[in-house]
Amino acid sequence: MNRLRKIFFAFTRKEKTTFLVAFFIFSISSIIFGVTVFRASTKPVPASGGEYTEGILGQPVFINPVIATSEVDKSLVRLLFSNLEVMTTKIEDVEDGKAWRVRLKEDMLWSDGEKITSDDVIFTIEKIQDPETSSPIASGWRGVRVERLSELEFQVFTTEPYAFFKTNLENLYVLPRHIFKDVPSPNWKISDYNLKPIGSGPFRFVEFNKREDGFIQNYHLTVNEKYVAEKALIQDFFIRFFTDPEEMVGEFNKGQIDGVASLPFGMLQQIKRSHELVNYRLASYYAVFINQTRNLALREEDVRRALDLATPKQRMVSEIFGDRAKIEGGPIPPGIKFYSSVVQGEENPDLAIKILEEAGWKINLNEAAVSGIQVREKIINKTRVKLEVNMIVPQIPFLTQTAQIIQEGWGRVGVKISPIVVSPEEVVRNVIKNRDYEMIVFGNVLNSNSDLFPFWHSSQRFSPGLNLTLYNNKKADGLMEAIRAGKGEQEENFQKLQEIISTEYPAVFLYSPDYLYVSNRNLKGAETSFIADPADRLKNVSKWHLKTARVLK
Repeated sequence: MNRLRKIFFAFTRKEKTTFLVAFFIFSISSIIFGVTVFRASTKPVPASGGEYTEGILGQPVFINPVIATSEVDKSLVRLLFSNLEVMTTKIEDVEDGKAWRVRLKEDMLWSDGEKITSDDVIFTIEKIQDPETSSPIASGWRGVRVERLSELEFQVFTTEPYAFFKTNLENLYVLPRHIFKDVPSPNWKISDYNLKPIGSGPFRFVEFNKREDGFIQNYHLTVNEKYVAEKALIQDFFIRFFTDPEEMVGEFNKGQIDGVASLPFGMLQQIKRSHELVNYRLASYYAVFINQTRNLALREEDVRRALDLATPKQRMVSEIFGDRAKIEGGPIPPGIKFYSSVVQGEENPDLAIKILEEAGWKINLNEAAVSGIQVREKIINKTRVKLEVNMIVPQIPFLTQTAQIIQEGWGRVGVKISPIVVSPEEVVRNVIKNRDYEMIVFGNVLNSNSDLFPFWHSSQRFSPGLNLTLYNNKKADGLMEAIRAGKGEQEENFQKLQEIISTEYPAVFLYSPDYLYVSNRNLKGAETSFIADPADRLKNVSKWHLKTARVLK
């Protein structure tokens, strides 16, 4: 080193400058070459670590897979609990769809260290079936019997073959029996474990924080090292709760949260921070469901067809959803298995007017001259019946916008709509339960199996069934029963079924909106996919990551 120093100081000033420049160029070139070689011989892979905070509208109430109903509760269930799809080594049909043998993986543990056994699964199913529990998923488990075979194995029996029952099993999120077994069913909804859950999912509960008024501000979850499947890459997952979407978006723009769930349509343009948009296709649709028993005019198929033709569906998709929705024309949303293009027609108000005129529905010109409102009417059974309809609308912004557009569209063909805006809670609690409406704007959420039985079979016309139109068609019933039993060609049966329902116009099918998820650009692994429920965006949360590492190719 001393010798090199002597040589350097023996240089002239010009030689020293030349040497230093050459050395600098050599050093930079070496670094660039080294980086190039490194990148060429390695590849980026997800790495563990980091914190992620998601904002969501609402409050946690029942973080319990048996009684969870809201998007908030179901989202936390996905993070904190496991379903049989990941907990089992085998789900086997052993009796033509009437008996299923299930084996759990070995050495599975709850987050408190207790062993997971078949007793936990049996307990969960029994609680779903218990009327005192009031489980929202009870309809999928009616008539089901479970038999314990061993600590890790059990058998499930159905009263009749059900082609989609394996999906029910796979999507069953399991509760810890040792936590809930001593809690009476009527007291389930006040159990502390609904807010401080012991689970088996990719994350485990750490703590939550409340304001003085009792509002839960956030949840802190951390990676569950006992999780039986692929370990989550994000170390700590935080959920922040909001009542105001404007505040939630504002916090994202300020960098206080990293992701926005349940983003209301129309607010995407308010996202100012650099972000990624994940667009999920949902197995759901919205429609105007028609109760023909409450209004004489609506019993006429010509009227119902005219209403469909007069509905500005494309305007709804464009104005309300920014074209992030699909026009709906039948009981299965586009893109879902067994979807048929044999659906209701496109908007055509001129044809709607023609159909109504030919069916005897005329404008009362005298009344129109006085009121300025053109409403069609017709004599039915010696009674003058006007085309005036009350429409129940849940107090949700995009649904009230929908009702306004419908009101304008139908008004142009001589149909008067009176929207009645009701809180979503009241709609579920009383309106739907009692079928107390002439029309209602509402949504149906299908599973990935496209089973239409709960929504359109005549046996489901009254609560707790979900047949909101009181639809009763024997041929349609037969097809739904055959589909459930796995009889005949499934695709052909689904095709016929959709054609029957669509062409009888028991509902005006509107649209199937996408689910928008906004995150910062650091988040990777949140894949765009079809999901049956908004909470299912978190099904692959173990693959979400904030960091990467490079490994040799």
